Amino acid sequence: MAEFHSATQAHQRASRLAQIFPGGFVLQGKGNSMLPLYSSGTLLVVKPIPFEQLSRGMSVVFTKDNHTVTHVLVAKAKDGWRTTGLNNRRHDYVTVNASNIRGVVVAAFTPVVGQTLAMR
Repeated sequence: MAEFHSATQAHQRASRLAQIFPGGFVLQGKGNSMLPLYSSGTLLVVKPIPFEQLSRGMSVVFTKDNHTVTHVLVAKAKDGWRTTGLNNRRHDYVTVNASNIRGVVVAAFTPVVGQTLAMR
């Protein structure tokens, strides 16, 4: 269900939600690789999850070349999970594994023309 909030309220709600999960956190996305699901500037609430609990289709947050990336799990491989941005033509060259996974996206708060749209 979509809810409209100011940017300040969205930050507050995202922070409160992240606190529910041990080790949960909020990050702000940058770029267009996850369009149309997450636009640049979207606040993502991330819940840490064990590598063994990952499954295809999850939006995951992982580290790649000292950067934090949010992409979708598309295929299990010998060395981990293949990922891609929804707006990308190719899979990422780095796989998600137990050492670089940071968590899964459980909620997103996206700015919409002076408003903020909250989705769960």
